[in-house]
Formats: sequence, C-alpha cells, structure tokens
Amino acid sequence: MNSIHQLKDLQNIDNNLSEIRSYLGDLPVKVEELKSKETQLTSELEKGKERLKHIEVELNKIEVEITAAKEKIDSLKNQLFKVGNNRQYDAIMAEIDHLKESVDQMETKDLELMEEKSQLKEKVKTQEENLDELTSDLSTRIDKLESTMAESGDRKKELEQERNNRREEIPQSLLSRY
Repeated sequence: MNSIHQLKDLQNIDNNLSEIRSYLGDLPVKVEELKSKETQLTSELEKGKERLKHIEVELNKIEVEITAAKEKIDSLKNQLFKVGNNRQYDAIMAEIDHLKESVDQMETKDLELMEEKSQLKEKVKTQEENLDELTSDLSTRIDKLESTMAESGDRKKELEQERNNRREEIPQSLLSRY
C-alpha cells in the first residue's frame, strides 16, 4: 500500500512538472511570434515611409515639369503674333497642343500620386499605432515571461529534486513498470 502512495505522489510531481513545461512552452513561442510580427510591421512601415518620400520627389518633379510646360506654352502663344505664314502658325499650334496634352497627362499623374500619398499616409499612421500597441504588448509579455520563468524555474528545480528523492524510495522493480 505504501508503494502505491509513493507512486501516486511521484505521479503528482510528474504532473506538476508537465504543467510547468507546457506553461513555459507556450509563452516563449508567443513572444517569438510577437517579435516576428513586430519586425514585419517595422519593415512594412519603413517601406511605406520610403514610398512616401519617393512620391514627394515625384510630385515635386511633376510640378516643375508642369510649370516649365506652361511657361513654354505661354512663350509659344506670344510667338503666334510674330508668325509670317500659315505653316509656322500650324507648327506652333501643333506644339502648343502637344504641350497641353502633356500637361494634362502630368496633372493626371499628379492627382494619382496625391491620392496614393493620402492613402499611404493613413496606412502609415495606422501601422505606427499598431506597432506602438504591439511593442507595448510585447514588452508586457516579455516581462511576464521572465518573471514566470524565474518563478517556475525555482519551482521546477524543487519538483525535480523531490521527484528524484521519491524515485529513490520506490523499489526498482515497481519503478520500472511506472
């Protein structure tokens, strides 16, 4: 009867050790998942910010090109008054039309880029908020993991020591069946 109680005690110790292992097994995995997600979000955020810079450069470039084209159109319109024949007039008008079409295309591209910039700014803002939230959550979980590991590490050592002591008390023939 005494052997049965000893085996039962040993089983309880093993169950406690198993609970500690499973509890610890979950936390490190969750922390790693959060770290991975944080890295991914940071990467996406940096790409978004980089794209915003690129859009700004393109918008400035387009604005300069539009201004230059409009100045050229004004210059060509002034030349129309100095034209000597129809062929020169038609050539200048064709160039003006071409420049106006080019300005329209650049203005369309400008609007598309401004729309993309607006959407991207909103996305970056959301990503920054998500990253702040995730970083805070990650910090909390890391603190919890460290404290839990410290607590359970001590408890685990105690249980393992007690388990070894109990195993020595149980006859080897009975222990081999356990």
